[in-house]
Amino acid sequence: MRLLAPLLLPLALCAPTNPSRSLPELSVSQWSAIQSGVFHRISSLTSWSWSKAEEVVHDIEADLGIPTTLNRDGNDESKTIWEQLKDDPNSFSRLVKILEFEGKACKYLDDKDLSITFFAPNNDALKPPEHHHDHDHDGDHDHDDDGDEDDAVLAELTSSPSLAILSSALEREPTLLLKEQDSDSDSDSSDDDKKKRRKEILRKIAGYILQYHGLTEAYTARELATNSTFPTALKAHDGSYGGLHRRIKVEKSLVPPSLKLNGYAKVLVSDRKASNGYFHTLNHPLLPPPSILDELFLFPDFFSTLTSAVQQVHKAWALDWSYDRNKSKSEGKPHFHGVPLATAFTPSNAAFHLLPLKLKIYLFSPYGRGALIKLLAYHYVPETLLLTEFFYSEHKHHHHGPEHFDFGMAGSDDDPSFHKEFDIHTGLHNATIKVEIDKTKFLPVEGAVKITLKANGQIAEAIDIPARNGAWHVLNKVLVPPHHHHGHHDHDEHHAAAHIVSDDCWDSWEEWFPAWAENAQA
Repeated sequence: MRLLAPLLLPLALCAPTNPSRSLPELSVSQWSAIQSGVFHRISSLTSWSWSKAEEVVHDIEADLGIPTTLNRDGNDESKTIWEQLKDDPNSFSRLVKILEFEGKACKYLDDKDLSITFFAPNNDALKPPEHHHDHDHDGDHDHDDDGDEDDAVLAELTSSPSLAILSSALEREPTLLLKEQDSDSDSDSSDDDKKKRRKEILRKIAGYILQYHGLTEAYTARELATNSTFPTALKAHDGSYGGLHRRIKVEKSLVPPSLKLNGYAKVLVSDRKASNGYFHTLNHPLLPPPSILDELFLFPDFFSTLTSAVQQVHKAWALDWSYDRNKSKSEGKPHFHGVPLATAFTPSNAAFHLLPLKLKIYLFSPYGRGALIKLLAYHYVPETLLLTEFFYSEHKHHHHGPEHFDFGMAGSDDDPSFHKEFDIHTGLHNATIKVEIDKTKFLPVEGAVKITLKANGQIAEAIDIPARNGAWHVLNKVLVPPHHHHGHHDHDEHHAAAHIVSDDCWDSWEEWFPAWAENAQA
């Protein structure tokens, strides 16, 4: 393939500098080229794209008789995702062991008729977590607590469904990988039934997690970079999320060029082509997200004021969706508490810090409790999933059933740009937030997009954070609810309510906020 170097010299002027790669291996994602600091060189290539460059390379290779079944990582593209994972034990032996234990996902990944995407945590990502064991002072150890350890593994997986924890369990208990007929013994039948039931539970949890690592369509890295979120193969089965496919959030970094999923799982190797789609190597396994409330608790430095506020007014349940173990046992069926679907505009600690001191004292005092409830309700959108590229609502004001809009998926159009404006109903009666969503293609190559969301004109600092029971968007200013100017008359009510939402209104809060709080209906 080095014969192609002279032919591709013009492309080298725009390619990212990487001495470890030869010139023919230019099939890097378009957005990676953009993010590596060559904006000024690419902006003039209006009629060119890296996909076209790849087509030229493949045509020249075909003319020269160079085999093209191997991709840049040396993988045989004629093999399925499952076959390639098995062929690379140095990278994926732990993942393969989990897939073989679960049984169904490997058949899915081996289906040649599909066109899918799979995010594959490598062996380093699935290293067993370190556990610190307590020891008796006399040095004795109790080895008769296998049942307790079994329960601990299930409890850990229930609270934190991670492939790393599952991988650790399979390494500690290799008998889990044995077929039923091979694991039979002379032990008590009730003990066998308990082990079989535990094994089946572990398999179901494994299947649940593995589905969250897959997308039902095939996407390259540059296509993934085009959208903010994507639906996974995992459907909500616990009564939450409208029964929709749970989503992952995709973030791209400009310098260095990279993709990150859900804010923590980095794509190490992208675009590993297989006969039934693509798989991308991750440095961390994906975890199906917890509730909005649980996620806010993970960031006390940013959201402790908000979580304190919702707890103080006893409204934490409105952001939660969690399994009630005791009630489930007593009723004999799964029971959850909280709200199954909601979107929250979450003010950060910095947002609350900007409020006048006297207002904060009032809100967090017994006298301002009612006002705090209504202010929080204005930041809350019940029965609705609002994302920048997807909208779903079960709100009671929709008389013809759920409302559902998909603003466009990656690969559906050469130009994914759009602008949407609409009012969305909040937790307050007859109070709405004006939402503006902009998706802009800022360079003429795939993946070079910018997505913004505004609430009442305020740009969200972080968008589309997925949760078990919806999504949330971060605001660095507390939203000003629509209210009346002092002295306005009823005939001008619409004009006043529509326009008095400027940030400086908080400076004069004593003139309008107590009256607004008294009249607003939660």
